[in-house]
Amino acid sequence: MWIFFRFISGIYLKNFFIIFFSLLGFYCGIDLLLNFKDLPKAANLDLLYVMFLSFSAVPYVLPISLIFALVVSLISMIRANEFVSLYALGLSRNYVILFPFLWALFFCCIYIGLNFTSFAYANDYKRNILKNGTIMNQSGEVFLKFNNNFVYISKINNGQNSAQNIKIFNINDLNLSSFASAKNAHFEGES
Repeated sequence: MWIFFRFISGIYLKNFFIIFFSLLGFYCGIDLLLNFKDLPKAANLDLLYVMFLSFSAVPYVLPISLIFALVVSLISMIRANEFVSLYALGLSRNYVILFPFLWALFFCCIYIGLNFTSFAYANDYKRNILKNGTIMNQSGEVFLKFNNNFVYISKINNGQNSAQNIKIFNINDLNLSSFASAKNAHFEGES
């Protein structure tokens, strides 16, 4: 049984990786052609954009690759008379489909596991490189204490050194002594 698994897995994995990387390259190539004029001039951001673009293409490309690899593997085994040989050696129809199914299940579990990491934010990073020319995105909902002041900031734009909807509360002896608010603020230097 192990030799059948290795044989069918070898055919399936070869077809899967060829189709997966081909579709990934096609997706990245088309997106780069569409957004080439909007890319920043820095080479490192271009490489990061391509990396995040390929990460964000995986949800579209992976299911198609899994299905197409199964179809291409079965067709290639039929054309080379390997399919009939496997049946003649006593392998059932279910096992021929089971081995690629186990690999597809493995790749789906890897994909689900990757979504628990920062891999899931690849599309946001890609969009920030196009929009702001930086990887950093907007931070939100910050509450700080500075001396006797409490500062609430609803949104910080890291790439533009600005903040929106700032509220400053001055507390003396557990009482609110003053309150100030601003819609926008810009910070300069190392502040």
